Amino acid sequence: MEEKMPSQTDSGFPTGRPELWCLGVSAVLGILLTNFLLFGGFRLGFALISAVLILFNGIFLLCRGHRLTPYSAALLILSLVICGSFARADDGFVKFMMLQFLMVSAGLGLSLLAGKNRWNAGKLSSLLDGPRVLFGFGFGQIGASVRGLHTARKHRSGAGKKQGAVLIGLAAAIPLLAIVIPLLMRSDAAFEGLMGLLPDFDFAELLVSLLIGLPVAWALYTHAVALHHMPGTAAPEKERKTLPIATVNAVLGALCGVYFLYLFSQLAYFFGGFSGILPAEYTFAQYARRGFFEMAWLCAINLTVMVFAVGFTQKQGKVARSTRWLCLFIGLVTLFFVVTACAKMLLYIDVYGLTRLRVLTQVILVFMGITTALVCVWLFVPKFAYMKPILLLALILGAAVAWADVDTVVAKYNVNGYLEGRMETIDVSYLGTLETGAVPQLARLAEEAPDAAVAREAQWILSNWYLSTPADFREWNYSDHEAQKYLPEEPQDIPPEIDVDKEKASVPNYPDSLGIHAITPVKSRVCPEPPSFLLDWQHYVAG
Repeated sequence: MEEKMPSQTDSGFPTGRPELWCLGVSAVLGILLTNFLLFGGFRLGFALISAVLILFNGIFLLCRGHRLTPYSAALLILSLVICGSFARADDGFVKFMMLQFLMVSAGLGLSLLAGKNRWNAGKLSSLLDGPRVLFGFGFGQIGASVRGLHTARKHRSGAGKKQGAVLIGLAAAIPLLAIVIPLLMRSDAAFEGLMGLLPDFDFAELLVSLLIGLPVAWALYTHAVALHHMPGTAAPEKERKTLPIATVNAVLGALCGVYFLYLFSQLAYFFGGFSGILPAEYTFAQYARRGFFEMAWLCAINLTVMVFAVGFTQKQGKVARSTRWLCLFIGLVTLFFVVTACAKMLLYIDVYGLTRLRVLTQVILVFMGITTALVCVWLFVPKFAYMKPILLLALILGAAVAWADVDTVVAKYNVNGYLEGRMETIDVSYLGTLETGAVPQLARLAEEAPDAAVAREAQWILSNWYLSTPADFREWNYSDHEAQKYLPEEPQDIPPEIDVDKEKASVPNYPDSLGIHAITPVKSRVCPEPPSFLLDWQHYVAG
Protein backbone atom coordinates (compact mmCIF):
# COMPACT_ATOMS: atom_id res chain seq x y z
CA MET A 1 0.00 0.00 0.00
CA GLU A 2 1.38 3.42 -0.97
CA GLU A 3 2.48 5.49 1.96
CA LYS A 4 0.79 8.89 2.00
CA MET A 5 3.22 11.79 2.05
CA PRO A 6 2.56 14.10 4.99
CA SER A 7 1.83 17.56 3.62
CA GLN A 8 2.76 19.37 6.82
CA THR A 9 3.48 18.88 10.50
CA ASP A 10 0.95 19.70 13.19
CA SER A 11 2.87 22.82 14.21
CA GLY A 12 3.76 23.85 10.66
CA PHE A 13 7.21 24.28 9.16
CA PRO A 14 10.02 24.91 11.66
CA THR A 15 10.81 28.62 11.76
CA GLY A 16 14.22 29.91 12.76
CA ARG A 17 16.43 32.82 11.82
CA PRO A 18 17.04 31.56 8.21
CA GLU A 19 13.29 31.26 7.64
CA LEU A 20 12.68 34.77 8.98
CA TRP A 21 15.35 36.14 6.64
CA CYS A 22 13.70 34.20 3.84
CA LEU A 23 10.36 35.76 4.74
CA GLY A 24 11.78 39.29 4.55
CA VAL A 25 13.50 38.71 1.20
CA SER A 26 10.38 36.99 -0.20
CA ALA A 27 8.27 40.01 0.79
CA VAL A 28 10.52 42.36 -1.17
CA LEU A 29 10.77 40.04 -4.19
CA GLY A 30 7.03 39.37 -4.26
CA ILE A 31 6.18 43.08 -4.31
CA LEU A 32 8.80 43.78 -6.99
CA LEU A 33 7.65 40.83 -9.11
CA THR A 34 4.07 42.10 -9.01
CA ASN A 35 5.10 45.67 -9.80
CA PHE A 36 7.42 44.72 -12.66
CA LEU A 37 4.83 42.46 -14.27
CA LEU A 38 1.87 44.85 -13.97
CA PHE A 39 3.74 47.99 -15.00
CA GLY A 40 6.48 46.59 -17.24
CA GLY A 41 5.22 43.36 -18.77
CA PHE A 42 7.47 40.45 -19.70
CA ARG A 43 10.52 42.59 -20.39
CA LEU A 44 13.72 43.59 -18.60
CA GLY A 45 12.05 44.03 -15.21
CA PHE A 46 10.57 40.53 -15.30
CA ALA A 47 13.84 39.08 -16.60
CA LEU A 48 15.77 40.53 -13.66
CA ILE A 49 13.33 39.65 -10.90
CA SER A 50 12.74 36.08 -12.15
CA ALA A 51 16.50 35.47 -12.29
CA VAL A 52 16.89 36.86 -8.75
CA LEU A 53 14.09 34.57 -7.52
CA ILE A 54 15.78 31.48 -8.93
CA LEU A 55 19.13 32.49 -7.46
CA PHE A 56 17.55 33.26 -4.10
CA ASN A 57 15.83 29.87 -3.88
CA GLY A 58 19.00 28.09 -4.96
CA ILE A 59 21.22 29.93 -2.45
CA PHE A 60 18.69 29.36 0.36
CA LEU A 61 18.69 25.60 -0.29
CA LEU A 62 22.47 25.43 -0.64
CA CYS A 63 22.90 27.25 2.68
CA ARG A 64 20.57 24.72 4.32
CA GLY A 65 22.82 21.82 3.31
CA HIS A 66 21.42 20.67 -0.05
CA ARG A 67 23.81 19.89 -2.89
CA LEU A 68 23.70 20.40 -6.63
CA THR A 69 24.01 17.58 -9.13
CA PRO A 70 25.30 18.24 -12.67
CA TYR A 71 21.78 17.79 -14.06
CA SER A 72 20.08 20.14 -11.57
CA ALA A 73 22.86 22.70 -12.06
CA ALA A 74 22.35 22.56 -15.85
CA LEU A 75 18.59 23.05 -15.44
CA LEU A 76 19.03 26.07 -13.16
CA ILE A 77 21.66 27.65 -15.43
CA LEU A 78 19.38 27.23 -18.44
CA SER A 79 16.57 28.76 -16.37
CA LEU A 80 18.68 31.88 -15.87
CA VAL A 81 19.48 32.01 -19.61
CA ILE A 82 15.76 31.78 -20.41
CA CYS A 83 15.03 34.54 -17.88
CA GLY A 84 17.38 36.86 -19.74
CA SER A 85 15.65 36.17 -23.07
CA PHE A 86 12.57 38.11 -21.91
CA ALA A 87 14.59 41.30 -22.33
CA ARG A 88 15.59 40.39 -25.89
CA ALA A 89 12.49 41.01 -28.03
CA ASP A 90 8.70 41.28 -28.11
CA ASP A 91 7.73 37.95 -29.65
CA GLY A 92 4.51 37.01 -27.84
CA PHE A 93 4.40 33.37 -28.93
CA VAL A 94 8.07 32.71 -28.14
CA LYS A 95 7.73 34.43 -24.75
CA PHE A 96 4.69 32.29 -23.94
CA MET A 97 6.65 29.14 -24.76
CA MET A 98 9.68 30.37 -22.79
CA LEU A 99 7.43 30.93 -19.78
CA GLN A 100 6.40 27.26 -19.92
CA PHE A 101 10.04 26.19 -20.32
CA LEU A 102 11.02 28.40 -17.39
CA MET A 103 8.44 26.84 -15.08
CA VAL A 104 9.52 23.32 -15.99
CA SER A 105 13.28 23.93 -15.82
CA ALA A 106 13.26 26.05 -12.65
CA GLY A 107 10.73 23.87 -10.86
CA LEU A 108 12.46 20.61 -11.74
CA GLY A 109 15.94 22.04 -11.06
CA LEU A 110 14.95 23.26 -7.58
CA SER A 111 13.13 20.01 -6.75
CA LEU A 112 16.23 17.99 -7.69
CA LEU A 113 18.43 20.35 -5.69
CA ALA A 114 16.22 19.89 -2.62
CA GLY A 115 15.73 16.17 -3.24
CA LYS A 116 11.95 16.60 -3.50
CA ASN A 117 11.44 15.10 -6.95
CA ARG A 118 8.74 12.48 -6.88
CA TRP A 119 9.50 10.82 -10.21
CA ASN A 120 12.68 9.48 -11.75
CA ALA A 121 14.54 12.39 -13.38
CA GLY A 122 15.45 10.27 -16.40
CA LYS A 123 11.87 9.45 -17.42
CA LEU A 124 9.08 11.36 -19.12
CA SER A 125 7.07 11.58 -15.90
CA SER A 126 9.77 13.83 -14.38
CA LEU A 127 8.23 16.77 -16.27
CA LEU A 128 5.39 16.68 -13.73
CA ASP A 129 7.78 17.64 -10.93
CA GLY A 130 8.21 21.16 -12.31
CA PRO A 131 4.61 22.42 -11.92
CA ARG A 132 4.13 20.19 -8.86
CA VAL A 133 6.93 21.97 -6.98
CA LEU A 134 6.11 25.48 -8.21
CA PHE A 135 2.40 25.42 -7.45
CA GLY A 136 1.94 22.58 -5.00
CA PHE A 137 4.71 23.76 -2.69
CA GLY A 138 3.97 27.45 -3.22
CA PHE A 139 0.21 27.58 -2.69
CA GLY A 140 -0.53 24.13 -1.34
CA GLN A 141 1.57 24.58 1.81
CA ILE A 142 0.56 28.09 2.87
CA GLY A 143 -1.23 26.69 5.93
CA ALA A 144 1.95 24.96 7.13
CA SER A 145 3.99 28.16 6.75
CA VAL A 146 1.39 30.20 8.67
CA ARG A 147 1.28 27.68 11.52
CA GLY A 148 5.06 27.56 11.65
CA LEU A 149 5.33 31.33 12.02
CA HIS A 150 2.54 31.34 14.61
CA THR A 151 4.27 28.62 16.63
CA ALA A 152 7.58 30.48 16.48
CA ARG A 153 5.91 33.70 17.62
CA LYS A 154 4.34 31.98 20.65
CA HIS A 155 7.75 30.77 21.82
CA ARG A 156 9.40 34.17 21.50
CA SER A 157 9.76 36.73 24.26
CA GLY A 158 7.15 39.40 24.96
CA ALA A 159 8.94 42.00 22.85
CA GLY A 160 9.22 39.59 19.94
CA LYS A 161 5.51 38.80 20.12
CA LYS A 162 4.67 42.50 20.12
CA GLN A 163 6.87 43.18 17.08
CA GLY A 164 5.25 40.32 15.20
CA ALA A 165 1.77 41.58 16.07
CA VAL A 166 2.67 45.07 14.81
CA LEU A 167 3.95 43.70 11.50
CA ILE A 168 0.77 41.66 11.02
CA GLY A 169 -1.33 44.74 11.76
CA LEU A 170 0.58 46.88 9.26
CA ALA A 171 0.18 44.25 6.56
CA ALA A 172 -3.55 44.00 7.25
CA ALA A 173 -3.89 47.80 7.06
CA ILE A 174 -2.58 48.02 3.48
CA PRO A 175 -5.84 47.05 1.69
CA LEU A 176 -7.79 49.31 4.05
CA LEU A 177 -5.52 52.29 3.31
CA ALA A 178 -5.78 51.58 -0.40
CA ILE A 179 -9.51 52.36 -0.15
CA VAL A 180 -9.51 55.09 2.53
CA ILE A 181 -6.78 57.40 1.15
CA PRO A 182 -8.36 57.90 -2.33
CA LEU A 183 -11.77 58.54 -0.72
CA LEU A 184 -10.28 61.20 1.61
CA MET A 185 -8.51 62.86 -1.32
CA ARG A 186 -11.74 63.10 -3.30
CA SER A 187 -13.80 64.29 -0.36
CA ASP A 188 -11.55 67.08 0.92
CA ALA A 189 -9.49 69.59 -1.10
CA ALA A 190 -7.21 70.40 1.87
CA PHE A 191 -6.22 66.76 2.34
CA GLU A 192 -5.73 66.41 -1.40
CA GLY A 193 -3.45 69.45 -1.34
CA LEU A 194 -1.55 68.01 1.61
CA MET A 195 -0.97 64.77 -0.27
CA GLY A 196 0.15 66.87 -3.22
CA LEU A 197 2.97 68.33 -1.09
CA LEU A 198 4.53 64.92 -0.79
CA PRO A 199 7.34 64.01 -3.23
CA ASP A 200 6.19 63.23 -6.76
CA PHE A 201 5.37 59.56 -6.37
CA ASP A 202 2.72 57.28 -7.76
CA PHE A 203 1.03 56.12 -4.59
CA ALA A 204 -1.60 54.23 -6.56
CA GLU A 205 1.11 52.06 -8.12
CA LEU A 206 2.64 51.44 -4.69
CA LEU A 207 -0.68 50.49 -3.12
CA VAL A 208 -1.62 48.15 -5.97
CA SER A 209 1.83 46.52 -5.84
CA LEU A 210 1.50 45.98 -2.09
CA LEU A 211 -2.09 44.78 -2.28
CA ILE A 212 -1.32 42.10 -4.88
CA GLY A 213 2.36 41.58 -4.10
CA LEU A 214 2.02 40.54 -0.45
CA PRO A 215 -0.03 37.38 -1.20
CA VAL A 216 2.47 36.59 -3.96
CA ALA A 217 5.31 37.13 -1.49
CA TRP A 218 3.72 34.70 0.97
CA ALA A 219 3.50 32.03 -1.74
CA LEU A 220 7.18 32.63 -2.60
CA TYR A 221 8.18 32.24 1.05
CA THR A 222 6.09 29.07 1.40
CA HIS A 223 7.66 27.63 -1.73
CA ALA A 224 11.19 28.21 -0.43
CA VAL A 225 10.65 26.76 3.07
CA ALA A 226 8.58 23.84 1.73
CA LEU A 227 11.45 22.84 -0.56
CA HIS A 228 13.63 22.46 2.53
CA HIS A 229 11.20 21.11 5.14
CA MET A 230 8.76 18.96 3.15
CA PRO A 231 9.63 15.26 3.31
CA GLY A 232 10.72 13.90 -0.04
CA THR A 233 8.91 10.75 -1.09
CA ALA A 234 9.58 9.12 -4.42
CA ALA A 235 6.67 7.62 -6.29
CA PRO A 236 6.60 3.86 -5.78
CA GLU A 237 7.73 1.79 -8.73
CA LYS A 238 4.66 0.09 -10.05
CA GLU A 239 4.59 -2.65 -12.63
CA ARG A 240 2.34 -1.05 -15.23
CA LYS A 241 -0.21 -3.08 -17.10
CA THR A 242 1.14 -4.32 -20.40
CA LEU A 243 -0.41 -5.25 -23.70
CA PRO A 244 0.22 -8.62 -25.38
CA ILE A 245 3.49 -8.45 -27.30
CA ALA A 246 1.84 -10.12 -30.30
CA THR A 247 -0.77 -7.33 -30.48
CA VAL A 248 1.80 -4.55 -30.31
CA ASN A 249 4.09 -6.27 -32.80
CA ALA A 250 1.17 -6.73 -35.22
CA VAL A 251 0.55 -2.98 -35.17
CA LEU A 252 4.25 -2.20 -35.55
CA GLY A 253 4.68 -4.79 -38.29
CA ALA A 254 1.78 -3.40 -40.33
CA LEU A 255 3.21 0.11 -39.99
CA CYS A 256 6.71 -1.09 -40.97
CA GLY A 257 5.30 -2.86 -44.05
CA VAL A 258 3.51 0.26 -45.23
CA TYR A 259 6.65 2.35 -44.73
CA PHE A 260 8.75 -0.16 -46.64
CA LEU A 261 6.42 -0.08 -49.64
CA TYR A 262 6.08 3.68 -49.46
CA LEU A 263 9.82 4.27 -49.36
CA PHE A 264 10.39 1.86 -52.23
CA SER A 265 7.81 3.57 -54.44
CA GLN A 266 8.81 7.14 -53.57
CA LEU A 267 12.60 7.08 -53.56
CA ALA A 268 12.91 9.46 -56.49
CA TYR A 269 10.37 11.80 -54.93
CA PHE A 270 12.14 11.93 -51.59
CA PHE A 271 15.65 12.25 -52.97
CA GLY A 272 14.48 15.11 -55.16
CA GLY A 273 14.68 17.27 -52.04
CA PHE A 274 18.46 16.84 -52.14
CA SER A 275 18.99 17.10 -55.90
CA GLY A 276 16.73 20.07 -56.53
CA ILE A 277 14.90 18.21 -59.34
CA LEU A 278 11.18 19.06 -59.50
CA PRO A 279 8.58 16.42 -60.41
CA ALA A 280 6.58 17.23 -63.53
CA GLU A 281 4.00 20.03 -63.23
CA TYR A 282 5.23 21.01 -59.75
CA THR A 283 6.24 24.48 -58.60
CA PHE A 284 8.87 24.81 -55.89
CA ALA A 285 6.17 25.85 -53.42
CA GLN A 286 3.88 22.88 -54.18
CA TYR A 287 6.77 20.42 -54.09
CA ALA A 288 8.31 21.61 -50.84
CA ARG A 289 5.00 22.06 -49.01
CA ARG A 290 3.65 18.66 -49.96
CA GLY A 291 6.86 16.86 -49.11
CA PHE A 292 7.42 18.80 -45.92
CA PHE A 293 4.17 18.78 -44.00
CA GLU A 294 3.30 15.12 -44.58
CA MET A 295 6.70 14.00 -43.34
CA ALA A 296 6.60 16.35 -40.37
CA TRP A 297 3.33 14.76 -39.23
CA LEU A 298 4.72 11.29 -39.82
CA CYS A 299 7.72 12.09 -37.61
CA ALA A 300 5.48 13.09 -34.71
CA ILE A 301 3.25 10.02 -35.15
CA ASN A 302 6.19 7.61 -35.37
CA LEU A 303 7.87 9.01 -32.26
CA THR A 304 4.61 8.66 -30.30
CA VAL A 305 4.10 5.08 -31.52
CA MET A 306 7.65 4.09 -30.48
CA VAL A 307 7.28 5.49 -26.95
CA PHE A 308 3.89 3.86 -26.39
CA ALA A 309 5.00 0.53 -27.85
CA VAL A 310 7.93 0.32 -25.45
CA GLY A 311 5.92 1.63 -22.51
CA PHE A 312 3.12 -0.90 -22.90
CA THR A 313 5.31 -3.96 -23.49
CA GLN A 314 8.13 -3.32 -21.03
CA LYS A 315 8.33 -5.87 -18.21
CA GLN A 316 10.86 -5.42 -15.41
CA GLY A 317 12.78 -2.96 -17.52
CA LYS A 318 13.02 -5.27 -20.52
CA VAL A 319 11.41 -5.08 -23.95
CA ALA A 320 10.94 -8.02 -26.31
CA ARG A 321 13.66 -8.24 -28.97
CA SER A 322 11.12 -8.30 -31.80
CA THR A 323 9.47 -5.12 -30.50
CA ARG A 324 12.83 -3.39 -30.22
CA TRP A 325 13.81 -4.15 -33.81
CA LEU A 326 10.45 -3.11 -35.21
CA CYS A 327 10.64 0.17 -33.26
CA LEU A 328 14.21 0.65 -34.48
CA PHE A 329 13.07 0.36 -38.11
CA ILE A 330 10.34 2.95 -37.46
CA GLY A 331 12.94 5.16 -35.77
CA LEU A 332 15.30 4.96 -38.75
CA VAL A 333 12.43 5.77 -41.12
CA THR A 334 11.58 8.74 -38.91
CA LEU A 335 15.17 10.01 -39.07
CA PHE A 336 15.02 9.67 -42.86
CA PHE A 337 11.77 11.67 -42.90
CA VAL A 338 13.31 14.37 -40.70
CA VAL A 339 16.38 14.77 -42.89
CA THR A 340 14.30 14.78 -46.08
CA ALA A 341 11.76 17.24 -44.70
CA CYS A 342 14.56 19.58 -43.62
CA ALA A 343 16.10 19.33 -47.10
CA LYS A 344 12.79 20.20 -48.74
CA MET A 345 12.25 23.16 -46.44
CA LEU A 346 15.77 24.43 -47.14
CA LEU A 347 14.95 24.19 -50.85
CA TYR A 348 11.80 26.22 -50.26
CA ILE A 349 13.69 28.79 -48.16
CA ASP A 350 16.38 29.14 -50.81
CA VAL A 351 13.75 30.22 -53.35
CA TYR A 352 11.23 32.15 -51.25
CA GLY A 353 13.18 33.23 -48.19
CA LEU A 354 12.46 32.80 -44.49
CA THR A 355 9.26 33.25 -42.52
CA ARG A 356 8.55 32.79 -38.82
CA LEU A 357 6.72 29.52 -39.48
CA ARG A 358 9.59 28.10 -41.54
CA VAL A 359 12.13 28.88 -38.83
CA LEU A 360 10.06 27.40 -36.01
CA THR A 361 9.15 24.24 -37.95
CA GLN A 362 12.80 23.64 -38.80
CA VAL A 363 13.71 23.92 -35.12
CA ILE A 364 10.94 21.48 -34.18
CA LEU A 365 12.13 19.02 -36.83
CA VAL A 366 15.69 19.16 -35.50
CA PHE A 367 14.34 18.49 -32.01
CA MET A 368 12.25 15.53 -33.20
CA GLY A 369 15.19 14.07 -35.10
CA ILE A 370 17.56 14.15 -32.11
CA THR A 371 14.79 12.94 -29.79
CA THR A 372 14.14 9.99 -32.11
CA ALA A 373 17.82 9.06 -32.04
CA LEU A 374 17.83 9.15 -28.22
CA VAL A 375 14.71 6.97 -28.06
CA CYS A 376 16.43 4.47 -30.38
CA VAL A 377 19.31 4.30 -27.90
CA TRP A 378 16.80 3.74 -25.07
CA LEU A 379 15.36 0.75 -26.98
CA PHE A 380 18.60 -1.21 -26.48
CA VAL A 381 19.82 0.44 -23.24
CA PRO A 382 16.78 0.36 -20.90
CA LYS A 383 18.63 2.15 -18.09
CA PHE A 384 19.49 5.09 -20.34
CA ALA A 385 18.03 8.26 -18.78
CA TYR A 386 16.68 9.47 -22.11
CA MET A 387 14.61 12.32 -20.64
CA LYS A 388 17.60 14.25 -19.31
CA PRO A 389 19.24 14.96 -22.70
CA ILE A 390 15.81 15.46 -24.33
CA LEU A 391 14.79 18.12 -21.81
CA LEU A 392 18.17 19.84 -21.93
CA LEU A 393 17.98 19.84 -25.74
CA ALA A 394 14.50 21.40 -25.67
CA LEU A 395 15.65 24.11 -23.26
CA ILE A 396 18.80 24.87 -25.28
CA LEU A 397 16.87 25.11 -28.55
CA GLY A 398 14.18 27.25 -26.93
CA ALA A 399 16.74 29.60 -25.40
CA ALA A 400 18.57 29.85 -28.73
CA VAL A 401 15.35 30.76 -30.56
CA ALA A 402 14.43 33.36 -27.95
CA TRP A 403 17.89 34.98 -27.84
CA ALA A 404 18.31 34.98 -31.63
CA ASP A 405 14.84 36.56 -32.07
CA VAL A 406 13.00 34.88 -34.93
CA ASP A 407 11.92 38.19 -36.49
CA THR A 408 15.50 39.46 -36.58
CA VAL A 409 16.72 36.22 -38.19
CA VAL A 410 13.93 36.24 -40.78
CA ALA A 411 14.40 39.89 -41.75
CA LYS A 412 18.19 39.68 -41.89
CA TYR A 413 18.20 36.52 -44.03
CA ASN A 414 15.68 37.88 -46.53
CA VAL A 415 17.28 41.30 -46.84
CA ASN A 416 20.78 39.82 -47.22
CA GLY A 417 19.53 37.39 -49.85
CA TYR A 418 17.85 40.17 -51.83
CA LEU A 419 20.73 42.65 -51.62
CA GLU A 420 23.30 39.96 -52.50
CA GLY A 421 21.27 38.79 -55.51
CA ARG A 422 20.39 35.30 -54.22
CA MET A 423 16.67 36.24 -54.16
CA GLU A 424 15.13 38.06 -57.11
CA THR A 425 12.25 39.53 -55.10
CA ILE A 426 11.50 40.36 -51.48
CA ASP A 427 8.16 40.71 -49.71
CA VAL A 428 8.59 44.08 -48.00
CA SER A 429 5.00 44.01 -46.76
CA TYR A 430 5.67 40.78 -44.86
CA LEU A 431 8.68 42.35 -43.14
CA GLY A 432 6.36 45.14 -42.05
CA THR A 433 4.19 42.62 -40.16
CA LEU A 434 7.11 41.44 -38.02
CA GLU A 435 8.11 42.85 -34.64
CA THR A 436 10.76 45.50 -34.04
CA GLY A 437 13.59 43.07 -34.82
CA ALA A 438 12.87 43.73 -38.53
CA VAL A 439 13.28 47.52 -38.29
CA PRO A 440 17.09 47.71 -38.83
CA GLN A 441 16.77 45.49 -41.91
CA LEU A 442 13.94 47.61 -43.32
CA ALA A 443 16.23 50.62 -42.90
CA ARG A 444 18.90 48.80 -44.94
CA LEU A 445 16.37 48.15 -47.68
CA ALA A 446 15.33 51.80 -47.73
CA GLU A 447 18.94 52.85 -48.28
CA GLU A 448 20.47 50.03 -50.35
CA ALA A 449 17.68 48.36 -52.35
CA PRO A 450 18.49 48.42 -56.10
CA ASP A 451 14.78 48.60 -56.94
CA ALA A 452 13.34 52.06 -56.24
CA ALA A 453 9.87 50.58 -55.53
CA VAL A 454 11.29 48.33 -52.82
CA ALA A 455 13.19 51.24 -51.24
CA ARG A 456 10.07 53.46 -51.27
CA GLU A 457 7.89 50.80 -49.68
CA ALA A 458 10.47 50.10 -46.93
CA GLN A 459 10.81 53.82 -46.22
CA TRP A 460 7.06 54.24 -46.10
CA ILE A 461 6.72 51.41 -43.56
CA LEU A 462 9.40 52.96 -41.34
CA SER A 463 7.73 56.37 -41.57
CA ASN A 464 4.47 54.92 -40.24
CA TRP A 465 6.04 52.78 -37.52
CA TYR A 466 6.00 54.63 -34.22
CA LEU A 467 7.49 53.18 -31.05
CA SER A 468 7.12 54.96 -27.71
CA THR A 469 10.09 55.38 -25.39
CA PRO A 470 10.03 53.09 -22.30
CA ALA A 471 9.07 54.88 -19.10
CA ASP A 472 11.85 53.13 -17.18
CA PHE A 473 14.03 50.02 -17.19
CA ARG A 474 11.08 47.70 -16.52
CA GLU A 475 9.75 48.19 -20.06
CA TRP A 476 13.12 48.00 -21.85
CA ASN A 477 14.09 45.32 -24.33
CA TYR A 478 16.95 45.11 -26.79
CA SER A 479 14.95 44.94 -30.03
CA ASP A 480 12.96 48.06 -29.22
CA HIS A 481 16.14 49.87 -28.17
CA GLU A 482 17.78 49.11 -31.52
CA ALA A 483 14.64 49.97 -33.49
CA GLN A 484 14.44 53.41 -31.86
CA LYS A 485 17.51 54.45 -33.87
CA TYR A 486 15.59 54.09 -37.16
CA LEU A 487 12.06 55.19 -36.22
CA PRO A 488 10.53 58.68 -35.87
CA GLU A 489 10.25 60.16 -32.39
CA GLU A 490 6.58 61.04 -32.95
CA PRO A 491 3.83 59.46 -35.09
CA GLN A 492 3.77 61.06 -38.54
CA ASP A 493 2.12 60.79 -41.91
CA ILE A 494 3.88 59.68 -45.05
CA PRO A 495 6.57 62.25 -45.97
CA PRO A 496 5.73 64.13 -49.19
CA GLU A 497 9.15 63.39 -50.68
CA ILE A 498 8.38 59.64 -50.69
CA ASP A 499 6.53 58.92 -53.92
CA VAL A 500 4.44 55.78 -53.43
CA ASP A 501 1.93 54.66 -56.02
CA LYS A 502 -0.88 53.59 -53.70
CA GLU A 503 -2.59 51.50 -56.35
CA LYS A 504 0.59 49.54 -57.07
CA ALA A 505 2.43 49.96 -53.79
CA SER A 506 3.56 46.37 -53.48
CA VAL A 507 6.75 44.99 -54.99
CA PRO A 508 6.12 44.50 -58.78
CA ASN A 509 5.84 40.96 -60.17
CA TYR A 510 5.86 39.31 -56.75
CA PRO A 511 2.58 37.41 -56.28
CA ASP A 512 2.89 36.88 -52.53
CA SER A 513 3.24 40.59 -51.71
CA LEU A 514 0.17 42.23 -50.16
CA GLY A 515 -0.27 45.83 -51.20
CA ILE A 516 -2.73 46.54 -48.41
CA HIS A 517 0.16 47.06 -46.00
CA ALA A 518 1.50 49.83 -48.21
CA ILE A 519 -1.67 51.95 -48.28
CA THR A 520 -2.49 51.94 -44.57
CA PRO A 521 -0.30 52.72 -41.53
CA VAL A 522 1.57 49.52 -40.79
CA LYS A 523 2.53 49.66 -37.14
CA SER A 524 2.01 51.77 -34.09
CA ARG A 525 4.12 50.00 -31.50
CA VAL A 526 3.95 51.30 -27.95
CA CYS A 527 5.35 49.97 -24.72
CA PRO A 528 2.91 47.86 -22.69
CA GLU A 529 0.46 49.72 -20.48
CA PRO A 530 -0.85 48.42 -17.15
CA PRO A 531 -4.20 46.62 -17.20
CA SER A 532 -7.21 48.89 -17.63
CA PHE A 533 -8.41 48.47 -14.04
CA LEU A 534 -5.06 49.78 -12.79
CA LEU A 535 -5.31 52.81 -15.08
CA ASP A 536 -8.81 53.47 -13.74
CA TRP A 537 -7.47 53.16 -10.19
CA GLN A 538 -4.69 55.66 -10.88
CA HIS A 539 -7.15 58.09 -12.46
CA TYR A 540 -9.44 57.69 -9.44
CA VAL A 541 -6.61 58.41 -6.98
CA ALA A 542 -5.53 61.46 -8.96
CA GLY A 543 -9.07 62.78 -8.85
